[in-house]
Amino acid sequence: MIRDDLPGALTPSLIALAAALLCGCAATTTPKTDRQFSDATRALFAQQVLDPNAPARNAALTTRTDGRLMREAGVRAVDSYKAPPPSNIINIGVGAGGTDR
Repeated sequence: MIRDDLPGALTPSLIALAAALLCGCAATTTPKTDRQFSDATRALFAQQVLDPNAPARNAALTTRTDGRLMREAGVRAVDSYKAPPPSNIINIGVGAGGTDR
């Protein structure tokens, strides 16, 4: 025997369940934790900076460079990866030829 009124009876229950689940997602249960979020990271960052005013105070002491100098430095840096300088490493006793069979 199939009951025709079963889907109609479940609809209010399903709506109430969905509302309860959505309310649970919207409510925050950790307001203190939310306020303190990333305080430790900000404190560690502040401890690592010795003098926060150093960039402003030393701005006049830096040497100025032109675009040509910076472009050539960049080209030299890229070229050093294309053809690296030879290394001076001497490997003694490393590699093939350690044992005879």
